[in-house]
Amino acid sequence: MADITASPASRRDKHLYQVDFVRLVTFASVILDHVILGVASGTDVAAGGLGLLLRYTRYSFFALTGFVLTYQYRDRELRPLTFWRRRYKLIGLPFVVWSLFYWIYGRYRVGGVSGLRDLVDSPQSIMLSLRSIGYDLITGNAWYHLYFLSVSMQIYAVFPLILWVLRRTWGYHRYLLLVSYAAQTTLLYFMVRPTPSFFTHGPQHALWSHLVATIFPYQFFILSGCVAAMHYPAFQRFMLRWRWPVVGAAVVAIALTLAYYLHETQMGESVFRATNVFMVHNSFAYIAIIAMLYCLGTVWQNRRTPGSVADNVMRTAADRSFGIYLAHALALSELMPVVAEHRDAPTWPLIGVAYVGTVALTIFIVEVLRRSPISLITTGRSTIDWRAQNAGRSLAVGVAAIAVGVALRVAFGTLVGDLIVATGALLLVSAGLVTAKQRRAASAAL
Repeated sequence: MADITASPASRRDKHLYQVDFVRLVTFASVILDHVILGVASGTDVAAGGLGLLLRYTRYSFFALTGFVLTYQYRDRELRPLTFWRRRYKLIGLPFVVWSLFYWIYGRYRVGGVSGLRDLVDSPQSIMLSLRSIGYDLITGNAWYHLYFLSVSMQIYAVFPLILWVLRRTWGYHRYLLLVSYAAQTTLLYFMVRPTPSFFTHGPQHALWSHLVATIFPYQFFILSGCVAAMHYPAFQRFMLRWRWPVVGAAVVAIALTLAYYLHETQMGESVFRATNVFMVHNSFAYIAIIAMLYCLGTVWQNRRTPGSVADNVMRTAADRSFGIYLAHALALSELMPVVAEHRDAPTWPLIGVAYVGTVALTIFIVEVLRRSPISLITTGRSTIDWRAQNAGRSLAVGVAAIAVGVALRVAFGTLVGDLIVATGALLLVSAGLVTAKQRRAASAAL
């Protein structure tokens, strides 16, 4: 029992270190899933099997959202207007900024500067563009990963009601979860089959066509996170006491899911359909993976050494994770033309190289954004305090990045060079502003 008994110091520290672990692994997994989708063939059964498991990330995101929100407010009053104002500032601003960026970026990739010019060359074009932007802001459709923010904002909208219900149904939460799971499985069943006739026309058709960007296909995972946090002391004790049996059961569920996947593909089912994230039978593996990662997160929680390198890396990763999610699609998109030139290379080494390159470029972009004046509207975090920044190092890195980007663009004609140059230029501007502030502060201190 010694390994599960928290010290007095750790009991006073209410930070969810185990959630930091789950969040880091989940964001790393979603990048790997998107790399596999971009690199591997649609008929590659092995890549499809790994991708199937990695799609737990979709549900993990929302379970974590419900868990963290409820943990923060389970023992204190929630004022809806204050809650909404703060939450929408931190997620709404990045959602709008990145949606507009990806909307422009996508059209630039297709038509270049002339294509962008065509979007505003007449009143009709302007109106069409505004309607397109409005549609993407409503649906989270500006790029393939932004649905997550759209659903997150829906969670924030209804969270005060969820918390109110949970507080008034104490003792009945297990029944709420049973009803929620029944609704979840029923909806998933119909989502992967021909559209029910009722949803083939009218407003309900519009809703059905955009279900993936609504709260409904994820409500069980959201509610599960909320209920777990509402009973946090008991939930934590259970996960600590039964940690390894839970991990073992999760491994069995994952193995059975993969076995069924292989059976289905051998029987003629396409990899695309067999790995569908909304297949009911795949959801068992997703529940298992989330539970397993939480258990492994408790290992990190108990064994972490405050101030260690690993602890600092984990803390920094938790701070950057949201920005990394938002920016990784840009990095991957810019690297894909390079990857496409090596399609004949062995799949798994190519996936590995593309993954490392995407992660490295994404981290560089986010580190620059965190030091820039636009950090809040692009990463949901305030700019790193100028007093804590090393302006000289930033200037050196910015110059080096521009040199590398220019070299890649000139020597190899890769578009990723343009992205590196632009990011390096933003770092130079940010470093210049920091230098000016630090010099003014130094002068005032004399």
